[in-house]
Amino acid sequence: MFSDRFRLFRPRLPSALVLLGALLLASPAGAQSLLQALRQGSPTLQLLPAFEYKSVDDATHPARQLGLRSRVGYRSGEFAGFQAYLQLHNVSHAEEAFRFVQDGRVRGERDRDLIADPDGSRVQQAYLDYLAPAQTRLRLGRQEIVLDDARLIGNVDWRLNGQSFDALSLTSQPLADLSLFAAAINQVNTITLDRLDLDHLYLFNARYRLASFASLTGYLYLLDSEDRRASARDSATWGVRLAGQQAGWSYAVDLARQDDYADGDNQGGRFCSLYARYQFAPLFGLGAGYSRISGQDGSDRPFDTLFSTAHKFNGWADLFLATNGGSLWGGLEDAFVEAGGKLLGNGWLVRYHRFEASDSGNAGRPAFDGGYGDEIDIQLDRPLTDNLSVLAKYAFYNARDKRANGVANPTADTEIFWLRLNWQY
Repeated sequence: MFSDRFRLFRPRLPSALVLLGALLLASPAGAQSLLQALRQGSPTLQLLPAFEYKSVDDATHPARQLGLRSRVGYRSGEFAGFQAYLQLHNVSHAEEAFRFVQDGRVRGERDRDLIADPDGSRVQQAYLDYLAPAQTRLRLGRQEIVLDDARLIGNVDWRLNGQSFDALSLTSQPLADLSLFAAAINQVNTITLDRLDLDHLYLFNARYRLASFASLTGYLYLLDSEDRRASARDSATWGVRLAGQQAGWSYAVDLARQDDYADGDNQGGRFCSLYARYQFAPLFGLGAGYSRISGQDGSDRPFDTLFSTAHKFNGWADLFLATNGGSLWGGLEDAFVEAGGKLLGNGWLVRYHRFEASDSGNAGRPAFDGGYGDEIDIQLDRPLTDNLSVLAKYAFYNARDKRANGVANPTADTEIFWLRLNWQY
C-alpha cells in the first residue's frame, strides 16, 4: 500500500513545482526574492574525453571507444529554505567500435567486445532541496546517491553515463557524531541510458563516530522490484561497517546479509570484506584486502550487491559485475595486495588480485568452484591545473582453471586500457 502511494510522487512532481512557482509569483516580494535566488546561482560544467581499448580472448574482435562526456548544470541560490539543481548529460562518440546492451537487446558492432557506454542524452539530475535545521536536507527528484564506499549503492561515475535515482531522500546530522540518511526510490537510471522501474527501494543508513579513528555504520536496504515471481530480485539487505584512519593507517570491515523480502524467496546471501593500508610517506603505501561474496549455496541464492559502483571492486577488468543483480552463481573470493602513492606530482597505484569461486551451486545446477584467475591493475593520474586532470589506467586479467566441478570457467583472459582527461568547473 505504501509503495503504491509513493509511486505517485513522480508524475505529480512537475505539477507541484508549477504550484509552488505560482504561489511564489503571486506576491511581488516573493517573485523578486525568487529571481534574486536564481541570479545568485552557479553553473557547473564537466568535459571528459575518454579513450578505451578492450580485448577479450574469445571469438569477438577487440573493442575501441573514443568519446566525450559533457555535463552542464545549474544550482540556484537559496530561497525560503529551497534550492534547486538541474544537470543535463550527453555522451557522443568519435569512434564507437564496440557492442553494448540497451533495452535488453545487443546493439552496436556485435562481433566486437562489450563496452557499456552507448551514446545519448538525458537529464542526469533534477531535484529540489529543502534545507532545515539540524543540518537536515530533504531532496525530491532525480539525484545521484553514494552510500559509504559505494559497495552497495553508488553513482557508477566511472562509466561515461553513470547512474542516478528518482527518489525522495533525507540527510540529517542531529548530533555532532551521528549522520542519518533515508531514501525512497522508484526508478534507477542506468549506465546504458535505460530506466529500471521499481515498486520501491528503501534505504536506511546511520553512521556514528565512535572515536577519532573509528566510525560504525548500520544500514538496511529494502528492494521490491516489479517482478511478482518467487525468483524476483526482491531482498532485504542489512549490514554493518567499521572504518577509520589513524597515524598513516586506514581500514574498513564490512559484514552484510540478505533475507527474503516482498516476492523474492531463498535470499540467503552473505558478504564480508576486510581492508587495511599503511601509508609510509606520500611516495609509498601498502595495502591488502579480502572480500567474499556468496554464490548459490544449496537453496540460498547468490548475494546481490544491488546498485553498486562495481568497477571499484574486484578488479578493473570488470569480470565479476554479475554480483550486481545477484547472478554470480559460483560466488567470489577476492584477495588482493596494493601499493601506491605520489611521485613528482603523479598519483600511482598498482594492485594484484587473486580470484576464487566461493560456492558450488546446488545438486540441480553445479557452479564453477575453482580458481577464476589473477589480475594486475595499474593507474597513473596527474592534476594539470586546478580544473584539469589526466588519468591512464590498465587492467590485465589471466583466467586460471579451465573447468571445475564439471563447469567451464565463466571468465576469459581480458586486457583493457583507458586514457582520460577530466575538466570540471
